[in-house]
Amino acid sequence: MISGEDVHLADFDRRLVGSERDEDIKESLYKEEVPTLVKWHEKLHAQGTHGIVVVLQALDAAGKDEIIRYIFSNLLPQGLKHTSFGKPSEEETKHDYLWRMAKAMPERGQIGILNRSYYEDILSPKINDILDDEPIPEDVIKDDIWEKRYRQINDYERYLTENGFPVVKFFFNMSKETQKERLLERLTDPEKNHEFSFSDLDDRGHWDEYQEVFEEMLDNTSTDIAPWYVLPADNPWLARKIASQALIKVMEEIHPDYPSFAKEEEEDVEKAIDALKNDEI
Repeated sequence: MISGEDVHLADFDRRLVGSERDEDIKESLYKEEVPTLVKWHEKLHAQGTHGIVVVLQALDAAGKDEIIRYIFSNLLPQGLKHTSFGKPSEEETKHDYLWRMAKAMPERGQIGILNRSYYEDILSPKINDILDDEPIPEDVIKDDIWEKRYRQINDYERYLTENGFPVVKFFFNMSKETQKERLLERLTDPEKNHEFSFSDLDDRGHWDEYQEVFEEMLDNTSTDIAPWYVLPADNPWLARKIASQALIKVMEEIHPDYPSFAKEEEEDVEKAIDALKNDEI
């Protein structure tokens, strides 16, 4: 977890254990963290007072889709909301850049998973220089637009948290070599061809630029109220375990519980129990 630091991604290990040890972590993950997540999520959904916003940010092949498949898919389906973000639609570009986030936000009792997020409205324009193609007033597109967006995003995440929707953010820190291996697998394995997009290669061509922009993003938006967790994405199972532990920590802080019957309902509850036991209903 980082908060308010001068971030250099090269200082963060992308691989902490060997492949064999990483596979061993899978067993402990499903034995320890996943059952704990399931129980807390059931209580979160039953209580219905808080929601959680999970942000997944990374280059392609870093593990965003896989953490949804292997971790979040174990949770209560009606307590989940999943949204993937790509290039804004024509309708979305006619609104402020945070407008499209509203319909992706979870209800109370849900975990909302943002596969990419509002951070794309900083990352992509900075890499591809596309702001001029959007109908944004000239007086808005100034040299300090990125500083303004960082501030606006920090304010947005504080707003969500203060309204009962804490934000948990995961950045998948993947090496260039590991991405190459995973992209080649998608190209050569017929069962994984559908996961490949030629745009992945375009982004890979901007690898160094992305690292710089990611560092700036982490520098400016990892706060005490919504810190970033930098995951060792070359170790997929370890990354999922760390992310699960972070999410458990947030739920422990919320500490939801199953709601009980109100005192005025207790007499009716007893009558219902007796009626059912005596086959009166």
